[in-house]
Formats: sequence, structure tokens, C-alpha cells
Amino acid sequence: MDGWHWIVRDPSGGELSSSEELPSREEAEAWMGREWESLLERGGESATLLRDGDELYTMGLTAS
Repeated sequence: MDGWHWIVRDPSGGELSSSEELPSREEAEAWMGREWESLLERGGESATLLRDGDELYTMGLTAS
């Protein structure tokens, strides 16, 4: 099974938190949809989606 999870980074690029391992990309993206505002309030600036340790993409948590 592939493991999907997010790494949330603060403005300096340091790791702020990470999600639990999720079973699919769809569930990982749904998790971010539910959690992004809370992550932003706690100081998160960006989040990177990983699959089995490989970075897929990074997105900003703030509205442009």
C-alpha cells in the first residue's frame, strides 16, 4: 500500500507538523481541505504532499 502524507512548513521552511499516513491521494487532499485553515492559524505557510517519501508537490496555505 502506498503511504500518503503532508509535511507542513513554517515561513522559514522548517517542519511545523505532519499529517498521519493516509491510504490514497484523494483522502490526503480531502484531509488538507479540512485542515488548511487550522494549519495556517498555527503558523503554517506551505504544505508538501509525499507518497512513500517522494515529494509530489508543494502548495502555499495562504490565499494569493
